[in-house]
Amino acid sequence: MQVIFQDPFASLNPRMTAGEIIEEPLIVHRTGTKQERIAHVAELLRLVGLPPSAAPRYPHEFSGGQRQRVGIARAIALKPKLIVADEPVSALDVSIRGEIINLLMDLQSEFGLAYLFISHDLTLVEHVSERIIVMYLGKIMETFPSSAISEALHPYTQALISAVPIPDPRAKRGRIILSGDVPSPIEMPKGCPFNPRCMYAKDICREREPVFEEYRGGRFAACHFIKEMRCL
Repeated sequence: MQVIFQDPFASLNPRMTAGEIIEEPLIVHRTGTKQERIAHVAELLRLVGLPPSAAPRYPHEFSGGQRQRVGIARAIALKPKLIVADEPVSALDVSIRGEIINLLMDLQSEFGLAYLFISHDLTLVEHVSERIIVMYLGKIMETFPSSAISEALHPYTQALISAVPIPDPRAKRGRIILSGDVPSPIEMPKGCPFNPRCMYAKDICREREPVFEEYRGGRFAACHFIKEMRCL
């Protein structure tokens, strides 16, 4: 498993060149000779859309998108099966986010990678994911195929979806406004962790944590009243 970090500025050592950053995991795992590693670094740079001549450059000499490409090259250097992408485009300009997402998807297709893609942008998550997990205070509230995002079951997921901007300014969608503040994860609420902000919460929600169970279409959720609310 490897990680693509959120901040391409802080995740790269400013005292190391791009080539040294990408080569480091190969050295740690004693992979290849020096010449083989240099050739591999050049190939990795090409794979992420950078010229091999970029290897001697330091992080401050790259743009934000180029730095993230260096981070991606480092992540795939050892050919992992799983990559944790921790909000890999949230720190980048909107104009280059699409380029990085397309790069990640191309690499996934070429190398058969599995991504654990972490993001607060549900539109992006729907685009890149096969299955979505929605969490609140470290607890899984719901999971479903990305194709079923419009049929979310849990009240928290419904609130998140209602906050996604609609491209058509003439279109209207009811916005679900959550009341109160997010509780402290140090002092978790009793029962369902979402109950202090849930408009459907009842006494049982404040006393007993709901069971995470399967509903139709491979969808799972943790809520006491989903069947009543959704007529399942």
